[in-house]
Amino acid sequence: AMAAGVPGPWVRRPISIGVLIVFGVLAPILFPVLLLVALLADLVTRSSRLKRTRAVVLVTFLLLTDLVGCILVAGLWILSPLGTRTSGPRDQRRYQWVMTWWTNALMWVISRAIPLPLDRTELDPSLLEGNAIVIGRHRSLLDAVLPAMIFGNLGVLTLYTLKEDLRWEPNIDIVGHRMRHRFVTRAPKDLEAELQPIRELAARIDDNTVGVIFPEGTFFTTKRKQRVIESLKRRDPERAEQARRMRYVLPPRPAGTLALLEGAPDADVILFGHVGFEPFGTITRILANIGAQHSVHLRAWRFPRSEIPDDEAGRIDWLFDRWTELDEWIATKHPLIGQRDE
Repeated sequence: AMAAGVPGPWVRRPISIGVLIVFGVLAPILFPVLLLVALLADLVTRSSRLKRTRAVVLVTFLLLTDLVGCILVAGLWILSPLGTRTSGPRDQRRYQWVMTWWTNALMWVISRAIPLPLDRTELDPSLLEGNAIVIGRHRSLLDAVLPAMIFGNLGVLTLYTLKEDLRWEPNIDIVGHRMRHRFVTRAPKDLEAELQPIRELAARIDDNTVGVIFPEGTFFTTKRKQRVIESLKRRDPERAEQARRMRYVLPPRPAGTLALLEGAPDADVILFGHVGFEPFGTITRILANIGAQHSVHLRAWRFPRSEIPDDEAGRIDWLFDRWTELDEWIATKHPLIGQRDE
C-alpha cells in the first residue's frame, strides 16, 4: 500500500538502497581524509569535544553498519530461495537475527562516537519475556532501535508498529516487510483500516514474541504538547488536564495500543522508559550536541494482563496513568532535561 509521502517499493527502494550503496562505499574511502580535516578543524577552533571528528566517525560507521545490514538481508533473500519463502519460523528467526545484529551495531557506534553509554542498572531482564505488548517512550531518532536490540539479545522476536516515513531506511523497510511489521500513516483517512492490521500483528504475539508501539507517535516538543492538549481539551477536559501536568512526555495516543490489546487478549504490557536521548532528537540536534557527556538510563515495568481493564475507557485511563508514572520517573532522573525545546 502506498502512503501519502512515501512512494511504493519499486520507486522507494532503488532510491534508498542506491543512495546507501553510493555513500556506504564512498564513506570508508574518504574516511582518512575527512577525519584529518575534521581533526584539524577541531584543533584550530579548540573544540574540546572534538565535535567534527566525532561526527565523521559517527556518520561513516553508521553508513557501514547500514550497508552490511543490507548485504545480510540480501543474503537471506537468496537463502529463502529468492524471497519465495519468508514467513516460516526459521526465516523469521533469521530476520530477527539480522535486526538484532544491526541494532546492536548501531547502538555500539552511537554509544562510543557521541558518546552515549547505556546504563542498564535499573533494567530487570526477568521482566523482558515474551507474550507482551511493549509501549515505549519515543524521544529521538535513536531510541526506536532499543526494544529490537534488548529483546533480540534475549532471543525474543519483536514485531513493530512504526511510522510510514521509516520505510526510507532500507533495513527497516525490507526486514519490516519480511517480518510483517505494521507501518502506519500519521493522519490516516480510514482509522479502522489502519487498526485492523495492528490487531493482526498482535495475534502473532506468543511466549517468544512481543509487539512494540510508541504511543506518543512522535518526539516531544513543547509546541507538539500544546497542540495535543488543545485537541484533547475539546474532547476530554479531564485527560487534557492530566496531559498538561506531564512535563517530559507527550500524552499517549491510545488507538494503536488499544488495537494491540484487542488483538492479543492474553498479553501482558511492558512499559519501556529511558532518559538521556533528549538532546539528540533530530539529526541537527545530534550533530549540535555530539561530544556532550550523557548517558542513557533504561527502565522497564511489566504489568500482568489481569491488572488491565477490559473496557476501552478504562484502558485509556490506565494508559494515561502509566504515562504519568513514566513522566514522574523521568523527573527523578533529570530534573532539567526535556525542558529545552527543539
